[in-house]
Order: sequence, then C-alpha cells, then structure tokens
Amino acid sequence: MGPEQAYHQSPLRLVTYDRRGRRRLGAFLGGEVVDLPDLVGHPAFPTTLEALVSSSGGTVLDAARAALERDEAERFVVPNARVLAPLYPASLRSTDAFEGGRQVLGPDDEIPWPEDAAWLDYEPKIVAVLGHRELDPDDPGPAVLGYTLLSDWTARAATGDPAETAEGVPIAIGPSVVSTDEIDPQAVYLSVRVDGVEWAKGNLNGAATNLFRMISVIARRDRVAAGDAFALGPFGVFGTNPGRQLWPGATVTLDADGIGTLRNRIGHRP
Repeated sequence: MGPEQAYHQSPLRLVTYDRRGRRRLGAFLGGEVVDLPDLVGHPAFPTTLEALVSSSGGTVLDAARAALERDEAERFVVPNARVLAPLYPASLRSTDAFEGGRQVLGPDDEIPWPEDAAWLDYEPKIVAVLGHRELDPDDPGPAVLGYTLLSDWTARAATGDPAETAEGVPIAIGPSVVSTDEIDPQAVYLSVRVDGVEWAKGNLNGAATNLFRMISVIARRDRVAAGDAFALGPFGVFGTNPGRQLWPGATVTLDADGIGTLRNRIGHRP
C-alpha cells in the first residue's frame, strides 16, 4: 500500500491543535494533522470543533470527508502540530457525576498532583458527544456526533477515602473525536498501560449499551443539547486494588482502536 492509499483509507478523526496560541480544527490524516478549514476552503466552514458540533453536523462532516479525499490534502499537513483536548464539552455527565470546576487537559499534558493527595486512583472512560440532531430518548444513538476518550483521576487520602471535592483534579480528553459512522462503539477495543505495564484491556461490548441507556435516562430528566458529552467507564475504578494506585511521575496511556492514544504523565508533589 502506497502512502497516498494509506491517507485515503484513514477514518474521519477530528482534532484540535494549537495554531499560534488559538484552538484550531483539524483532522488526523496518515498519522499527521491537517488543517480542515484551510483544506475545505469555504469561509463558512467552522474553525473549531466546538463550532462544528453546534452546526448542522451532517453536511459539515460530508464536506470534511470530501476534502480529505482530495489529492492535495497532504499539502495542508501542519508540521509538528501540538494536539490539544479536542473540545470543551458544554456539559459532561457520568454515572459518578463530575463536579464543577475541573480543568480539561489534552494528550501529553502533565496532570498536576492534587494538594494533600496521598495517592490517585484512575478510571478510563469512553465519551459520546452529542451533535446538532435532536435526541430521541428512546433511541439516542443517532444524536451522537462522535466518540472520544477520557482519563479520570480521583485524589485519595492515606486512609483510601476520596477527597471531599474533585476541584484541582483535572480530567484529560482526546486525542480525537471519531464520527459515529466511522466506529462501532460496541467493538471499540481499549487498553490501559501505566509506565508501559498493561493494567486492563478489552472491548466495550455491553458498556456501549449502558452508555446509551445513561444518555436516555439523563435526556428524560434534563435538557440536553449539541456539545453535551456523556462518559462511561467500562473497567471500573482501579484504586480499590492497592496494586493499581498511582503515584507522582507515573505515565498513564489509554489507547482505543480508531480513536487513538491519550497519554498523560502525573506531576510531582508540590
């Protein structure tokens, strides 16, 4: 397979990268980042993933796919692009409800050690991002624009009790948002490694069904809209196992077929 064929067979993986200090919409193409607005070349095309999510997603995604299939797409590769968190969700819901005020970080960002934490536990999650399409609580799947990954940490006291608040403990999202027609959430295969040692692996199977069920329950209770995100952890919290406690300097790598690799290093104690 030649390089051009490899590019054209890549799935639509939307990313955000740093363009002179501003968040900018891109896509992975052959392992590199392409600037999508410049490639599409239409003044109305969104320049951020947040703007794309709030737009009429279907036609915008079709325009992105068509542009990425063009022979000149490689000319719009961004050299040494720094990939950021793909989006800042309008809201982020989970079965273990997220508390307000948590910073959202991206791939390769360092996770600052929380003040007064004795150790951290960790939960990998899959995230469904709602698009512009109206959500039917009985069938939420069509309203999902795409999927990404989330790394969630919890600060623990020496007793093992969780911190009273999650404030100061960030989450990491990324590296890409993959559109629903490019990925089957039931078949997504996840793996977690800490300092190169495998901690967990497996596909989502029933977890994806549970994710849709969670969206349905929340949509019947609360108003949801484009840009809202829903996270579910398929493996459970690791911190209940003493062999799964995280310490300063550990590197946590969450990988999923089709979505990519979300890697973060935990910082040292202040």
